Amino acid sequence: MKHLFSLLLLSLSATWATAENWQHRLPDNTFISVVSIPGSHDSATGGGWDEGMEEMGDHFARTQELTIAQQWTCGVRAFDLRPCVYEDHLNINHGIIPTQLHFEDVMLQLRDSLANNPSEFVIIHLLHEKDGDQVENAYNNRIVQFLKSEPISDCLIEYKRGLTVGDMRGKILLLSRDKYATTPIGGFLMNWKVDNVNWSEQTQGKIQGANASTAGTLYMQDYSDTHREGGIQTKLNAIKKMLDYSTRYKTRTATSTRWIFNFASAYSKVESIFGYEISLSDGYRDNASHTNAFIVDYLQNNQPGPTGIVMMDYAGVDETAGYATMGKTLVQAIIDNNFKYLDDTTLAVPTISQPSGNKVFYNLNGLRTTTPRTHGVYVRYGRKMIK
Repeated sequence: MKHLFSLLLLSLSATWATAENWQHRLPDNTFISVVSIPGSHDSATGGGWDEGMEEMGDHFARTQELTIAQQWTCGVRAFDLRPCVYEDHLNINHGIIPTQLHFEDVMLQLRDSLANNPSEFVIIHLLHEKDGDQVENAYNNRIVQFLKSEPISDCLIEYKRGLTVGDMRGKILLLSRDKYATTPIGGFLMNWKVDNVNWSEQTQGKIQGANASTAGTLYMQDYSDTHREGGIQTKLNAIKKMLDYSTRYKTRTATSTRWIFNFASAYSKVESIFGYEISLSDGYRDNASHTNAFIVDYLQNNQPGPTGIVMMDYAGVDETAGYATMGKTLVQAIIDNNFKYLDDTTLAVPTISQPSGNKVFYNLNGLRTTTPRTHGVYVRYGRKMIK
């Protein structure tokens, strides 16, 4: 009977650790700004291409192999969606190349995933893919009309400083780099810098919600072109600089919270067409084989602390087309990283601190005790383990 109960506890522990519901292990009062969140860049490219665009999309624009649903299952909770007005709907594109996914459908799919997993939350990095528009000056109205519609509006949450896990459970926070209206439905990402490795300029962004007076600080690293000599090393240096900052950042007050977007994605190979250098899918794969592995190594060998939101290529995939992209390993490493610094000493005050190493034990009757038992369960860094 004792062994049967231990097996039952082991089974419950395994369920506890599944990536599909990993956020339920986070304390409600933890600031979102200090949660490590795995995300995917150009998330919809794993879902295939519009009819007739398959060959071009696979050659030039693919950054993911998994569908949105598969990314969700492996633990991705931040999605990069880039809609445009295409054939009278909001289509998700990568540049001029349309995927086969509609923005509205993806948002409703994420809403349903949250309804089935109410402990979880989602962050959307939204960017108007203007190059794909077939109808001018229609995007803003279409986005606002959909986001205010009944099917999705109740699932959306407004950005404010000091958002906590408890606030966000079951919700989608939409953060847009374009001002589609005077007031955001979610938040606006302001002063975003692309291809910038100047640290002082990386810190000049802000996130603005409906109340402009309570905007928060935004740090971003989005160096996207690594195909020139030294480009990948420049990218790795920029990633490291952001991680060195984010993993050591501590806060005890909501007004001092800072949000981090650290993009692992970039392209290291291009093809020249009519004098233009066009990114290649293999360039995203090659870059990912360096950046994803680099972040995994960093998390294994440095002080634990928040990574912020890490947007990666080939999320959930360790190998694709001969490239060791390490995307599955990285997603899991970011998830696991949370429970190296968000331990039981941080539950009272949502702040970052070094793990205490203390173990909290429970006996077989479920009662807390300071004494280890041969067949008990202890909780460390928020995860149950058999002892």
